[in-house]
Amino acid sequence: MTQIGAVSGVSAARPRRGAARNVLRSFLFADLLALSLAAIVSVGVALQVGDGAGLRSHLSVSAALCAALLLWFRSRGHYRARHALANMLRPVLMGSLLAFLAASTVHVTMDETRLSAATYTFWLCAPVFVLALRWFTRSMLRAAREWHEPVTLLSAPSIAGDRAHVLARNDDHGLKVVQSLDLSSFAALDDDALAARLDALAGRTLFLAPDEETQKVANRIVARLGARGWAFYYQPCMGPAPTQNVDILDYPPTEGFVFQIGDSLDRPLARRFKRVFDVAASSAALIVLSPLFALFSWLIRRDGGPALFCQTRVGRGGETFECLKFRTMVTDAEARLARILANDPERAAEWETYQKLAEDPRITPVGRFLRRTSLDELPQLINVLKGEMSLVGPRPMTVEQKQAYGARLESYVRMRPGLTGMWQVNGRNSTSFEERARLDDWYARNWSLWRDAVILARTVREVLFSTGR
Repeated sequence: MTQIGAVSGVSAARPRRGAARNVLRSFLFADLLALSLAAIVSVGVALQVGDGAGLRSHLSVSAALCAALLLWFRSRGHYRARHALANMLRPVLMGSLLAFLAASTVHVTMDETRLSAATYTFWLCAPVFVLALRWFTRSMLRAAREWHEPVTLLSAPSIAGDRAHVLARNDDHGLKVVQSLDLSSFAALDDDALAARLDALAGRTLFLAPDEETQKVANRIVARLGARGWAFYYQPCMGPAPTQNVDILDYPPTEGFVFQIGDSLDRPLARRFKRVFDVAASSAALIVLSPLFALFSWLIRRDGGPALFCQTRVGRGGETFECLKFRTMVTDAEARLARILANDPERAAEWETYQKLAEDPRITPVGRFLRRTSLDELPQLINVLKGEMSLVGPRPMTVEQKQAYGARLESYVRMRPGLTGMWQVNGRNSTSFEERARLDDWYARNWSLWRDAVILARTVREVLFSTGR
């Protein structure tokens, strides 16, 4: 029997992750500080309003529930891996709500006639302080250049550049590719040679991202790394698998695992609520923003053209509708575009990739401001009110773009297009049309009301700190 190479050196070959753990522990300390501050504020408020009678029971119950809350965060992986702040929001709010309900139950069983001001204040402040201090901690780690974890990427050459680009763009997860190795070069190695090759990577954090051809050798590496106790990152070649409505079924352990994947859009009550919210929010926004509509219409019409621009777009079920925007281009924009594409091969290639031009000479001065702030899309609130669009959804496509979507068109037509969506909050200017189609497809497969809320919140940030388009 062939002995596994370098078994005696397994502990020495294990990656050193002490620095990474210290970075993640800083979030635990931040949470402890946040909960302590919430306790101080709650006591101060209780004393200020003359409601200090139950402070001792409040502090003892809160201390116990804070310990449970920290264990909840730990179970969600908050101290084990870097997470985007938006992904932390839901478990922090959910955990705090459950803790508040538990606190209420405990105080009722203690024959207290009502909850104290301290209890209300503490559980209102706790999630706010936790999120604020996590954001501050992450900012400090970035400033100290401690946020990023250097990783060695093992991937197929055909997709290595794309994987590195995705990691760099999604900086919230803090993974930085410092070296890239060809995964296919490991395929011909026997067990001893593979062990020796992995030994040469001792002390590095590995990120495996195989394609179809290198998945088999990736499986060998994963088995070897797991046997050695290495911590690593792994993105198996599974395609755009959904993350919502996914259950892992019991299966013989040696045979891997089985996903049961449901339809994220098969939620009638949630979709009904989404439509009610669309109507209420778009109606309120149209009323509140009506002075802006009048101002922009007057500014745009000064060149003699109409204020609004209508373009046929593809909606739910493949039906077309007239998508409204403030006109941001000259009145003969289509004719000018045809001339530009015919006479400028470089811009023609740019249009082919992105379906837009970075420096578009057809845009008017007023239009440039409207585009930079995304205010040109405000008239789409009318489309939302009419039921042709939603506040959040796939980017409305033109009829000519249907073929470019390919098989992803099936996902697109299951939803109303959105005034904002995944494209607007994930790169926007630097996102190719192919990536945009992938984002729309992923959104349809993983839709939830919570995801819509996160996209709306991130859209506000994009509008306030936009770099234009």
